[in-house]
Amino acid sequence: MSKHIQTQTEWEQTMARRVMEQLRGELYLDQRYLTAALGALPPAPQQGGGSFATDGGRLYYPTAWLLDTYRKNRRYLPRAYLHSLFHCIFRHLWLRDKRDPDLWGLACDIAVESMLDDMYVKCIRVAPTPFRRDWYGRLHAKLTVLNAEGVYRVLKEEQLEPRRLERLAAEFLVDDHSFWDLPGDSPKTP
Repeated sequence: MSKHIQTQTEWEQTMARRVMEQLRGELYLDQRYLTAALGALPPAPQQGGGSFATDGGRLYYPTAWLLDTYRKNRRYLPRAYLHSLFHCIFRHLWLRDKRDPDLWGLACDIAVESMLDDMYVKCIRVAPTPFRRDWYGRLHAKLTVLNAEGVYRVLKEEQLEPRRLERLAAEFLVDDHSFWDLPGDSPKTP
């Protein structure tokens, strides 16, 4: 009986699965309190894309992006994984209602990143940039807690020009929110 020789695609899929297992294991060890949440969001490969994405039931990863990122900046991945998981924990996917989808996504990303920046966990720790620190200070001047709803309200009130919003997105965007468009799942916005 001859042994099957993996194709390049099969090998990449196997390696990507192993990377995802390694990331989950690392997060399990560093943050045991997230065991149930990590187990509730199983990883799944997807075709195309350039980041993690979630629909609340799975954490999707593009194989090519995952392997390329692992080679170039392996430390980025546990934080990005946790970023997507926090969107689910805080129900960002389901609370948008009639809010502007792009502004809501940005507000959710800022809220999650501020929380991650405040955590002193080795596997996700990255020093916040001066731009981030400035924005956190501006937001804290108006909000006690940087949650998505409050950040959204401040961003809406400030009516930032498109160039400023693009700069914020470039700084805080981590994952793909395209799976968030789930009609009928959002409770009414107060």
